[in-house]
Amino acid sequence: MAGAGMATLGSWVPRRRWGREAVFLGFYRGLSALLARKSERTPRWVPACRPKSSVSFLSRPDLPNLAYKKLKGKSPGIIFIPGYISNMNGTKALAIEEFCKSLGHAYIRFDYSGVGNSDGNLQECTVGKWRKDVLSIIDDLAEGPQILVGSSLGGWLMLHAAIARPQKVVALIGIATAVDGLVIQFNQLPVEDSGKKNFFFLHLA
Repeated sequence: MAGAGMATLGSWVPRRRWGREAVFLGFYRGLSALLARKSERTPRWVPACRPKSSVSFLSRPDLPNLAYKKLKGKSPGIIFIPGYISNMNGTKALAIEEFCKSLGHAYIRFDYSGVGNSDGNLQECTVGKWRKDVLSIIDDLAEGPQILVGSSLGGWLMLHAAIARPQKVVALIGIATAVDGLVIQFNQLPVEDSGKKNFFFLHLA
């Protein structure tokens, strides 16, 4: 590729005037020419990205339905728990899915209630409600032992889920796990402001 760029560069810039700008422009002119020739051979009907697969929904009495994607495979299964307002189509969730495919492991990714394709109102959601979402995924969708992968706030929820379901959770993996962020915010509230502390506690529970 570099050779093609230098050859293109030599055809339009005198050698004595070569500098950083000339090399930079010459290289990318050569690259552009190669890409242009390659694109001519590419059928125009080929989509730029892969089509989205269908989304499944977990129905729950008196609770919002949860959107999820489930990959069948061997045990232990892996469940990805996203961060704050993140959804199941994030780069981490998709990368872990490809990894599970390569190893043949079962995998579940999902959206919290009020987020992504799941039902619910985000303004009415709390960490406690999202904890129930994680437990619903473990109880109603997961089969056999599970490895929980929690990202950011998902790390806090991952720990709560492991405490609540010790018989099903066999390992934990944290990605930038925010296990203490909520506690720090709670402790920083003024002691005399008991109303806010009670409200914050409801969100932690």
